[in-house]
Amino acid sequence: MKHIRSSIILIGLVSILLFNTLLSVSAYDKYAGVEYDDVINTGFVSYRNGEFQVEYTESGPFQCEVNSNAVNVHFVDAVLGMKVGEVKPLVSWTVDSDLIEYFNVTVYKVVRDSTPNTSPVWRVFRTIIIVIAVLGGVVGIAYLGIKVKGRVIVKSCSSCGNKATSKCAKCGLYYCSNCSSKGCKSCGSRQFIRIEK
Repeated sequence: MKHIRSSIILIGLVSILLFNTLLSVSAYDKYAGVEYDDVINTGFVSYRNGEFQVEYTESGPFQCEVNSNAVNVHFVDAVLGMKVGEVKPLVSWTVDSDLIEYFNVTVYKVVRDSTPNTSPVWRVFRTIIIVIAVLGGVVGIAYLGIKVKGRVIVKSCSSCGNKATSKCAKCGLYYCSNCSSKGCKSCGSRQFIRIEK
């Protein structure tokens, strides 16, 4: 029963770690941020020569492909490298002597990443190897601890103090082979259980 319970716990731990690894693998790199040709949902308030033009919010975002063929090159330069949730207070440029200002430019979501979404097999295997190594180490230490404990902590005979070889089946007192032949001095039982070495 203990082996079945241990196996279920082990399988559960490995499954959770693998599932977590697979979920954490994504093309969007939070360190690199928005990359060229990504499709993003962004928000900002735009002004042209000081006059309000339009506002995009998270519920009604401006969706664009981050390249100069789709949107203004200055806007592309501003959003490249931005992280999801990051806010730039002001992005501005001039077009034909008109001042264009985007306030609170925010990247809400990377809708499509230009980097292919791959799930490297080595990450899964690395996780499996780490789990096996950790569990193997824990089991090995526990096993050695039990073996060493049995050898280091030597039980002594309740009568004479020599190394015990058996214990009383009824009361559990320890006895050497000579004293156990006389019976238990506590309960009088003559049934003894041999101690494993």
